[in-house]
Amino acid sequence: MENIDLDIDMLNKALESLIKAYDIYQNSDVNEETKSMYADSCVKRFEYTFETAWKTMKKYLKLQYNKNEEELTMNNIFRYMEGYGFAKSWLSWKDYNEQRNNTAHEYNIEKSRNLVNYIPDLINDVKFLLDKWSSL
Repeated sequence: MENIDLDIDMLNKALESLIKAYDIYQNSDVNEETKSMYADSCVKRFEYTFETAWKTMKKYLKLQYNKNEEELTMNNIFRYMEGYGFAKSWLSWKDYNEQRNNTAHEYNIEKSRNLVNYIPDLINDVKFLLDKWSSL
């Protein structure tokens, strides 16, 4: 594979931020109100990390594989990334997108709290993606 100019620093920083927020959420002995605020922070950082990840994937597919906008629907991005070995399961990424849409487009506290359950999986999948890109 030829070298391409793909900047993954923003995704690394987003992931670090998500990991820190989730760690605080998981390990803080605080009242429910404060725990709820920590969860809100996790949700926002999930959204930001997910957004950064898929946009970086899209850029990678354009640069490395000459994919065009018509080919790069959200689900196709995830399918291509699985096919090229950069994602373990495109369906997981599809689920992350659905969870993000549930919180970003409508404010529903139950859906928002449910998204927190997806954070460990997103962290693992972004780490997998970054490891693959780092090994190029």
